[in-house]
Amino acid sequence: MIELRYLPVTFKIRFFSALECVSSVHYAFVLRSVLGFNLRSMCCIAHGKNCPDCMYNKTCAYAYIFETIIPQDNSIHAGTDRASHPFSFCNCSDSSFTVNLFGKACDYLPYIYAAFYKAGQKGLFKERVPFTIEDVKIGENSILIDEENIDTSISPMKWKFSFDSNNQKIEKEILLELKTPLRFKTKGKYSTAFSAQDFMQCLFRRAKTLCFLYGTFENVPFYDNNNIEFEIMDGNIRWKDYEHYSARQKNAMQLGGIVGTFKLKGKFSDFDLALLDFSRIVNAGKNTNFGLGQMDFWVR
Repeated sequence: MIELRYLPVTFKIRFFSALECVSSVHYAFVLRSVLGFNLRSMCCIAHGKNCPDCMYNKTCAYAYIFETIIPQDNSIHAGTDRASHPFSFCNCSDSSFTVNLFGKACDYLPYIYAAFYKAGQKGLFKERVPFTIEDVKIGENSILIDEENIDTSISPMKWKFSFDSNNQKIEKEILLELKTPLRFKTKGKYSTAFSAQDFMQCLFRRAKTLCFLYGTFENVPFYDNNNIEFEIMDGNIRWKDYEHYSARQKNAMQLGGIVGTFKLKGKFSDFDLALLDFSRIVNAGKNTNFGLGQMDFWVR
């Protein structure tokens, strides 16, 4: 069984001035930056410590959400002491954006709201354009009480898939749209040349990582992508780069990936379809906390 609690928190905002003349930086990158900055300023009580060495890191909202420290001998990110962060951005526009919280991060919802409330007061971009939060929704439910309070009684949603003995595959045609750059490596490098097997393995890795770290990942059969019985057709894709300045590495870099549309046609198992559904919720590939890897699909 694989299972994940998640909260899709949608902020409806209004800027106090037009955005036509602001810096040409990807919007989700700015949102991620101010979320991290404000979480740290609110939560850190040991300013002289690095997060891995801080005794508060297991209970600190900033350390959990933005540093996500794990033992180096872990079985999901072997050799590193950092894990995939428990959030992703999607549907970012001038008037709204959604941040998805996973697992325990759902419990830190008030911190997330407070971080964006502070961001609105200080302003976004180099031009410091302020904004106000007009509404906060989880699904169709508004949780904004007033500018200093939200309703925290809403329970997280739950995505779940249980394996059974039914291995029947059904013929389908699926149109996929990669809405923001999808980053994943094929044969050790990023490329627009990938197979259906490569693509589905990318989705499986994301599901395994998130559910292992933040949900349930138990008694999962080996996902043999060599048994995939569908293929990519009618691809209309391209590579798209965004520039990002990394404060940690003190360097500008390109964060890019594949955007566009393609079809998957052939026979699909229930688990194949479940992986597509899961990825539509949580984004796929690398750097999803920058808003990358957002996808949607339609089945025929």
